[in-house]
This record gives sequence, C-alpha cells and structure tokens, in this order.
Amino acid sequence: MSADTSSSLNRIDALQGATKPFGSGVGAMRSVFVWFCILLLAGCSSTDRFAAPIVAFAPTTEQPPRETVFFGTTRLKRPDGTYGFGRSGALELGRVTVAIPPLREPGSVSNGGAQPDPRRDFMLTEKTVYSAESSFQTDLRQRLRDAPADQREVTVFVHGFNTSYTDAMFRMAQIRHDLDIPGQAVVYAWPSRAHPLGYEYDDESALFARDGLEQLLETITRSGASRIVVVAHSMGSYLAMETLRQLEIERPGWTGRHVSGVILISPDIGIDLFRSQLARMPVVPDPFVIFVSRRDIFLRLSATLTGEPERLGNIEDGSSIADLPVSVVDVSAFSDGNGNHFVPAASPTLIALFRQADRLDQTFLRREGGSTYNVLHSQRVIVRRAGQVVVEQFDR
Repeated sequence: MSADTSSSLNRIDALQGATKPFGSGVGAMRSVFVWFCILLLAGCSSTDRFAAPIVAFAPTTEQPPRETVFFGTTRLKRPDGTYGFGRSGALELGRVTVAIPPLREPGSVSNGGAQPDPRRDFMLTEKTVYSAESSFQTDLRQRLRDAPADQREVTVFVHGFNTSYTDAMFRMAQIRHDLDIPGQAVVYAWPSRAHPLGYEYDDESALFARDGLEQLLETITRSGASRIVVVAHSMGSYLAMETLRQLEIERPGWTGRHVSGVILISPDIGIDLFRSQLARMPVVPDPFVIFVSRRDIFLRLSATLTGEPERLGNIEDGSSIADLPVSVVDVSAFSDGNGNHFVPAASPTLIALFRQADRLDQTFLRREGGSTYNVLHSQRVIVRRAGQVVVEQFDR
C-alpha cells in the first residue's frame, strides 16, 4: 500500500458512515462497496504480490533474522512456478524460510514483489515443496521432537480476503517473529484473488478450500504435535469455522480432541452463521478467542454489503454471543494504520503488550468454570461487560 492508503480509508469511512445497512437498497450497498474498491485501488502500488523470488544472502553480508514457515496450499501454479489465485483440487505441501528486514517497526509487512529491498521488504530465502505428504510429516515431526517439551505445538494460520501466497507467508513470519510464538508455524494458503475487487471470488474460494484445510489439519495431527492452535483472519475465519463444522459432521468431537485453541481476528462472519457453526462442536476449544474492533472499516463495508448491522468481528458489545463459550476481546482503542482490520498482529503498541505472555493462546484469555479471566500481566486489560474484555491504552 502507498502512503495515500490512510487518506483513502478515511474517505471510505466517511462514505460508509453516510450509508445505513438498511433502508438504502441493494444498489446503494453495492455502490458503497464499489467506491470502497476504487478508493482502495487508488492507494495501492503496482507490485506483483504473487511474485516469490528466492533471494540468497552472501555469507559475507550481515544475515537478517529468519523464520521457518510450513505451508499447505490449494492454489494453482503460474507458468513461472509461483502460486497464483487459480483453484487446485490437490493440496500441495511445502516449507519456506522468510528473511525479516531490519528497517521496519513491529506489525508491519512489506512485499517488494519481484524486486524486494532487503532492508525494508520481507523475502523468501528458501523454498521446499514435498513430493509426498509423508515427507511433510517427517520434517515437521522431527522439528517438533527437537524442540523443548513445552514448545511442541503447531500454530495454523488461515489468511483472509485479498491475500496472495507470499502475503500469507510474510504475515505468518511477521506474527511469529514479532510475538515470539513458540513451536512450528503452518499457513493454509487458499486461493484468494488478492485483489480488492475479488470479494465474491474469494467468498467462493473459501468454500472451495474447505477440503484442503481439512486435509492439512489431519496431516498435522499425524505429525506428533502436542497442541494445535488455529488462528484465522477475516474471511479466513469463515473458512476455518466452515472446515471445523465439516469435520464435526464427519467425525463428531474431532475439534475437541485435536484443537487446543482457536483465535479469530476480525472474523468476517455473520453472527447467526457463527452460532450455527459453533453449535456443531460438542466440545469447544479452550480458549476460543474473538478479536473485534468497532473501528474496522472493512467489516463495516462487509456488513453494508450483506445488509447486516454488523459482522462478528466488529460487534458493538459481546451481549449477542455472551451465552457462547467464547471470549471476546475488544481492541477498538488501538489502530493498525490500515483500516483497523488486523489490529492484534499489526499494532506495535498491542504487540508489545501481547509479548508479555508465554504462549500464543495465553496471550489472550482462558476460561474456568464458566468465568473469564485474563492472563496479560498488565493493567491495560479491563473487563467491561459480561463475556467481553476491552483492551485500552493508558499509562500505568
């Protein structure tokens, strides 16, 4: 995104605020969404976000920090061998190494496309594609065995709307690096169009990609992970919940047996749909955390497009789902500088706060005996309403 993105988002916010979810008509709602896309495109660069050059650093140069990220993808390959947005019925498994640039602040991710700047852009320095599922399992199992006993967990990240394969790899590397997440990281790179005008394409791709995510999760469970935490963002939350629902229909109790925690960041899901998805789980993973922001511009527009007053990720308060065994964390007081759609992973202030916890799911909340409590060692967390925690900024 260019430096004009913030001003574009301010214009989007003003436009959306002038159009109510109800009473304006389908045509008006679609017009708002089209204007949103046009404004957003005006602030975007021409970088080929699908490009994934492998960059080797000379031994004599200063070596940047690196993060290892496993992946499973149902994207078709482009003629140059990189993963595009086409849909593939076969799950391909692999592993990449991502170099973290030195000139960045926590939470930021820069994709330089075909010509990355090693000082400012994330880069791939190594890529392996496994010829068989067993090879993926062997590699992952060995890395888990080599880790301390309390770090043999796997974090599975399901990216959101408007995301390329490389965007997803870089984002997972950033989250892992900035939050110091233990264990192994796995990304499910489903076939997003990676374009602001691709919302409907991505919506269909999310449904198409359910079988691939199911296969990936089952592959990970056979790799010896002591714990699996599913982290999903935006439309990826819709995909993750649909997949867990599908698994529960096929094998009741699967989620409770294999998933230790679920974290949904700005989930682009209708509240009624979410309730029906969760109802399929006889045992809900603990913790099950939902990050929301009332200032999320993208979810306001999504709600307008669907004719709903709000989406799960921008609910005004937790009362609408207070009866569910989930924890709602309101981060509206923080900003990510880009529409507030990925605040927990992109806000430098919030990242500094979350780094105080020892483990990813401990960063948020746990529930005991039906009550909610926080494990953040900070006075910034304030319980405001039943079932909801509001994280605010103020000096100690």
